[in-house]
Amino acid sequence: LWASFFQSVTARTAGFDTVPINTFQMPSLFFFTLLMFIGASPGSTGGGIKTTTMATLVLTARSMIIKRNDVEFAGRRIPDTFIIKAISIFVLALVVIPAGVLILLITEKAPFMEVLFEVISAFGTVGLSMGLTSKLTLLGKLSITLLMFIGRLGPLTVALMAGEGTKEASYRYPKGEVLIG
Repeated sequence: LWASFFQSVTARTAGFDTVPINTFQMPSLFFFTLLMFIGASPGSTGGGIKTTTMATLVLTARSMIIKRNDVEFAGRRIPDTFIIKAISIFVLALVVIPAGVLILLITEKAPFMEVLFEVISAFGTVGLSMGLTSKLTLLGKLSITLLMFIGRLGPLTVALMAGEGTKEASYRYPKGEVLIG
């Protein structure tokens, strides 16, 4: 019981293991990858999309389900800019992680779950491994390093740095409606 508790906490940022990760069953590894993907809380040194981003996404989905125009929590309304930021972080993470997995699947001879675990651990700056880290090729090590950098700074921050020279448009298009879902 204590080992389970410790591992659930360490999967979010610490990187310590008291039980060899490569001995875990698939459901446990899947749960670990979810915890590492979400990561730590804002203001900490951990990576991932952050707990508040995930909470904002869940609250946004809840608002849509109960047909509310505003996303609310604890008697407060969450501003639309925060919701857009949370969705952007999530979508960018869903671009970065599969790209990292694809690169490692091409450069490394390892099972999918080991590669996925390694990539999400790097993105979440967790430091856990199923044993693949020491076997990575040079391109694999560079990919993992880049993922750690993106995960630590945050995908939105990295994207904003990349598009830093762009100017805001001096015009606005009329609203258009798109069928969603």
